[in-house]
Amino acid sequence: MTLREIGVVVAAILFFMLAAIVRVSGAPAETSQTTVFVTLPMSNGFTDATHALIEAHGLVKTTLGGVNEVRIVDSAEEADVVVTVLGRGRGDVELTAAFQSLADGVGASSVPIATNERYIEAMVTVGMYQRAFVGTGLGERGQSHGSAKPPAPNSWEACAAALVKDLRAWLNENATRIRARR
Repeated sequence: MTLREIGVVVAAILFFMLAAIVRVSGAPAETSQTTVFVTLPMSNGFTDATHALIEAHGLVKTTLGGVNEVRIVDSAEEADVVVTVLGRGRGDVELTAAFQSLADGVGASSVPIATNERYIEAMVTVGMYQRAFVGTGLGERGQSHGSAKPPAPNSWEACAAALVKDLRAWLNENATRIRARR
């Protein structure tokens, strides 16, 4: 490379760095909403998905998008929190196998689940912190849902609603620490 070509490359790099700095400094200072990116698992740069997983992703993203304290964003770089929809299934055998496949060090609560009960599982990532969440289809029996019509019991919609309910509680409890990372 000639000295002139090196100068052009350095100038281009400086231009893009300056543009990034201006864009960041021009952004709104602080928002009360937590920014969330909802995604699917990746393997070697490719989305690792089936039709069922894509459908579960859409349900979780749509349900989470209806939460006032959350703003859905288009990339992990824009997000305070990344939610990866890992899978969906039925029963304790599938759920136990799914939990055993998670990496060591990932926090996950025990979930009592019936053999025919549906679930959707997701991983929340904030920096190096990861936690698994599970929304079950029959977990909301007998509870009031306010004015909105509740999803049918043991439906994928009920699983997404249960997952987002727990995720919302976690986000609200940790909002100050999450936003402090910005």
